[in-house]
Amino acid sequence: MSGDKYANLTDLIDVFQRFAKADWRKKTMWGGLKASEIRMLACVKQSNDKVGTGTTVTEISKILQVTSPTVTQMLNSLIAAGYVIRTADKTDRRITEITLTDKGDQLATKAIDRFHSIFKGIIDQLGKEQSDQLIVMLNQVFEYLKSANNAEDQ
Repeated sequence: MSGDKYANLTDLIDVFQRFAKADWRKKTMWGGLKASEIRMLACVKQSNDKVGTGTTVTEISKILQVTSPTVTQMLNSLIAAGYVIRTADKTDRRITEITLTDKGDQLATKAIDRFHSIFKGIIDQLGKEQSDQLIVMLNQVFEYLKSANNAEDQ
C-alpha cells in the first residue's frame, strides 16, 4: 500500500521543478528591471492606491515579506532609475513616504495588468471550481513547506 501512496513522487517533484523553468514572473519586458523590482513597483502602486498616500519601507517589507534593508536597496536602485520618489512625511520627518513617478506608475500598471491577465487565463483554463480547489491545495502546500523549513531550522 505504501508503494502506491508514493507512486507519483517523481511526477510531483518534476512539476515543481518545471515551475522554476517556466519563468512566468521573470519575463524581461520591463526595461531591464529585475522581477523583484517590478514586484516592488506593483506593491507600491497597490499600497498607494489603497491608502491614497505614499507607503513606507516597513509596509513594503511586510507586504513583500522581505527585510527592510532589502527594500531600501531596491528602492535606491528604483529611485536612481526614475521610477520612485522618497519624501519625508509632512507630520513626522522621521518617516519617509514612497511614491511612484509617472514612469513608475505606468510600468507598475502594465505589470499588474499582465499579472492579472496570466491568472485570469489560469482561471479560464481550469474553471472556477478547479481554481478554487487549486487555491486551497497550494495554500496547504505552502503551509507544509513553511513548517518543514521551520522544522529543519531547529
